[in-house]
Amino acid sequence: MTSRHGQRGFTLLELVVTLGIFALVSVMAYGGLRTVLDSQAITSASAERLGQVQLAFTLMGRDLEQIAQRSARDGYGDLRPPLRFSGLREPPRLELIRAGARSGTGRSSLQRVAWEMQEGTLYRLYWSALDGGHEEPTGRMPLLSREGAAALRDWEVRFHFREGDGTSALDYWPPAGQEGGLASLPLAVEVILDLDGMGRVSRLYAVR
Repeated sequence: MTSRHGQRGFTLLELVVTLGIFALVSVMAYGGLRTVLDSQAITSASAERLGQVQLAFTLMGRDLEQIAQRSARDGYGDLRPPLRFSGLREPPRLELIRAGARSGTGRSSLQRVAWEMQEGTLYRLYWSALDGGHEEPTGRMPLLSREGAAALRDWEVRFHFREGDGTSALDYWPPAGQEGGLASLPLAVEVILDLDGMGRVSRLYAVR
């Protein structure tokens, strides 16, 4: 069709073809944008999960690498070892005495801390008093949970120690016969976290 001034307009077929091409390009562009957004969401979730796991391992490492060779007394006045863990306790708790920040006198303070998994959440526990045997901590910090980005399914602790000319490992501490204030420290403590989407992730911390 030609106008009065000799200019040709669009036919209906041309408009339909143009709209079809525009719709196709729009769909392709949206698909590409969707892929980018999905990839970004996956990357963000992975970074958040990794950050949570790294924070938990870092805090745990600071505790384990600063274990003090100092026993604590329970509520009955009996000595407790500076490091202990039993899978038979419910929930299992990794408890230790660690060196803390230096006080104004220049002397290093000591602190009683522990790690335990309760109802699917890994907590760091701490007490204001070193002796006394209070089971309820002063505070607890949640680090990993089943509902978080780094979903925790389970955890394990292994203690590596020298035996004869080699090394052995136990899943409890202290060894039999070393209860109370006579307990020694292992060479290293291995912590294994079973994480959804990441599998079993372990860290080995030298104790001495």
